[in-house]
Amino acid sequence: MDTSKVYLNLKASRTPGPQRASPPCLPPDACQCPRSHRWALKLSCAGLILLLLTLIGMSVLVRVLIQKPSIEKCSVCIQENITKKADSPAKLSCSRDWLLHRDKCIHFSQDSHIWKRGLADCATKGATFLLIRDQEELSFIKDSANAKGTTFWLGLYYTLRDKKWKWVNGSTLSSHGLQITGEAKKDSCAAVSKNKVFSDACASHNMWICQKEPKLVSETVCNDS
Repeated sequence: MDTSKVYLNLKASRTPGPQRASPPCLPPDACQCPRSHRWALKLSCAGLILLLLTLIGMSVLVRVLIQKPSIEKCSVCIQENITKKADSPAKLSCSRDWLLHRDKCIHFSQDSHIWKRGLADCATKGATFLLIRDQEELSFIKDSANAKGTTFWLGLYYTLRDKKWKWVNGSTLSSHGLQITGEAKKDSCAAVSKNKVFSDACASHNMWICQKEPKLVSETVCNDS
């Protein structure tokens, strides 16, 4: 056997065949932008953010400037209303067909009936018979009755047991109050006609006068228009 030939074949089998070449390694920053470009990009982003913040701030400022006159106007309006309320009494109002006199709403009935019927009618209206408290109010009622040319029941009746005139709220007529003409007897009630207050039978038919408290007029504090 030829030994030299075997040696050559073994050597040849150990010799590596042709292999595919590996691509050369690239440097780490070969695919990155230049540093100057990166700085420019960062500055552009910062500029856009600053511009956005500036626009937001300007929009807020414009809204504040637009609303400021309205706020100042409303503040002045509120202060004026507070001053008016402090300097003047509250405004009072009465329902339709009721007359405001001082701090009372007064109603002159259109119907004529006995005293108890008038008392009940005032109650259904959320009111009571008229209670005259001073000479000024008495003069006003007399003038009104005289102008209407009729007789009106008042909230005053005579009690035979006490022999005194009493108002419907339970108080006794003061000796310094209004003067009642005519005889006071059982079932006597007071009525006003023209220039006098007189005693009349409670079963007589007269018109009547009711009274109730007025309402406070609501006021608008501020108007934005």
